[in-house]
Amino acid sequence: MDIFTNINLVNKAIDATLIRKELISQNISNVDTPNYKRQDIDFESVLAKEIKSKGVSDIDLNQLEAPIYTDKQTSSYRMDGNNVDIEIERSEETKVELRYNTLVTRITAQLNRFETILQNLK
Repeated sequence: MDIFTNINLVNKAIDATLIRKELISQNISNVDTPNYKRQDIDFESVLAKEIKSKGVSDIDLNQLEAPIYTDKQTSSYRMDGNNVDIEIERSEETKVELRYNTLVTRITAQLNRFETILQNLK
């Protein structure tokens, strides 16, 4: 197991979180666009499936990709065919910001541990 596996995995999660943040911003920007359908990404499900089938240490992060999807399943309650609910998007935006901050904190803590170890080797 590579000592950087955890950092690389968290880094991949940060990348997916930033994509999700961008998609949510896009959804919010298009809240008044007729027939616009919200877009999203579900990295968590893809990651959970990979971990369950292969374990954390055997995941090929270069192959770990979550597709962006258009949410056509959500029925539009609006006459213009748009299915963006601004309240849900704002809530998801807050969750994404919290997730991002948590992931950055986790990576920072791991790097600090490495720094401490390296300083003690001197």
